[in-house]
Amino acid sequence: MVQLPKSAAFAALALTAGVAATTATARTVHAEDGCLPVFGLYHADVTTTNCTSPIGLCASGSIRGGGLLDSSSVFVALDTASSAGMPTSEPAANASYSGTISIDALAGTLQVRDLGVIDSIHGNFTELERPTSGTGVFANATHDFFISGALSNNQSTFDGLISGEICGLTFGF
Repeated sequence: MVQLPKSAAFAALALTAGVAATTATARTVHAEDGCLPVFGLYHADVTTTNCTSPIGLCASGSIRGGGLLDSSSVFVALDTASSAGMPTSEPAANASYSGTISIDALAGTLQVRDLGVIDSIHGNFTELERPTSGTGVFANATHDFFISGALSNNQSTFDGLISGEICGLTFGF
C-alpha cells in the first residue's frame, strides 16, 4: 500500500467526500424540487356567462401543447387600472389587471394569481402567473411562469404563448 503524506491523504479524502456530496446533493435537489419547463398555446375569449368577477370581466379558454398544463381555463378579473396604473406615462387605452386563472388539467387543478398588462394600441398582452394552490400533481406547485401574445376579435380574444417552469410538482410513482 502506498503511504500518502497526511496533507495529501486529507486532500484526497476531502475531494472524494466533496464529489460524493455534490453528486448526492444534485440528485436530491433535482428529485425534490420537481421542476418542469412549461410551454404551450393559450387561447381565451372574454365572456360574461357564469362570470363571478367583481368587475364583470372573465375569460374562458384552453391550453394546448402544454403537456401537464393542457386544460380548460377560466380567468376571473379582480381589478383593473387604466393607463396601466401610470397615467402620466401610458395612454388611457392601455390597462393593467389582476385576477385568477383556474387551470383544470387531467393531472389536477392549478390556481394561479394573474398579473397582466394590455397594450390596446398595439393589440398585445403579457401576464405573470403565480401559483397559489392546486390539487393532484399541482398540490405544492411553485414558481412563476408567463403568458404573452396578441389580442384579436376587437380585443376580446387572447392568443398567447406560455413559457417558464413549474416546481414542486408531486407525482404518484
